[in-house]
Amino acid sequence: MSSEFKIPKGMVQQIAEHLGSRIIHMEMKPGERIFEVKIATEMGVSRPPLREALRVLETSGLVEYTPRHGAKVSEISEETILATAEVLKEFFSFATLKGFQNATLEDYEALKTVTQFLKKYAETEDISGYLNATKQFASIACRATKNILLERIVLFLWPLTGRYQYISRISDKNGLKDNVKYFERTLDYYQEGNPEMAAKTMADLIENELKNVIKYTREKSYIK
Repeated sequence: MSSEFKIPKGMVQQIAEHLGSRIIHMEMKPGERIFEVKIATEMGVSRPPLREALRVLETSGLVEYTPRHGAKVSEISEETILATAEVLKEFFSFATLKGFQNATLEDYEALKTVTQFLKKYAETEDISGYLNATKQFASIACRATKNILLERIVLFLWPLTGRYQYISRISDKNGLKDNVKYFERTLDYYQEGNPEMAAKTMADLIENELKNVIKYTREKSYIK
């Protein structure tokens, strides 16, 4: 009896990352139907790994399945945006406070380096580079807490938060330089030994980002 063929996990992950990036960067619009045959042909893959990848994206909140209609890019609703803001503000406020307790000088220097990259990307208006650096900042900050679950949560939430951040940035492209100031102020408060203000700064950043998302998606009629 021959063994059962299993789809390589690497392939599924690559497909999920590719499609996830397209959704995050709004190349695939909210509510857009996902035609498996068309996507599989374009990517040169078979449908089984594509379906698995779509299930991965469903878990991360970027794709949803509806009865008799199949998969589509997740809609954006004001309710979801506000719920996301509530969770992220609490999460990053906690991570910031915990980071103050456990972060090392090496952690601080790593965050300082990433902030310099954020400034560079802001100067050149490189939104994709800015998003990647933001993810790196969040990952390092959570790692600095020495709580192994926090970084995993950041990576799990990234597809959804990355999508919102991209929308926020394209809605206010000229605001990249102002956006960097939130990260700089957070590090300043770290040096001053003021964890409460650092946590508030992160919460303010998230609230500002998601206000931009609501405004932009309303203007484009993406919001439900």
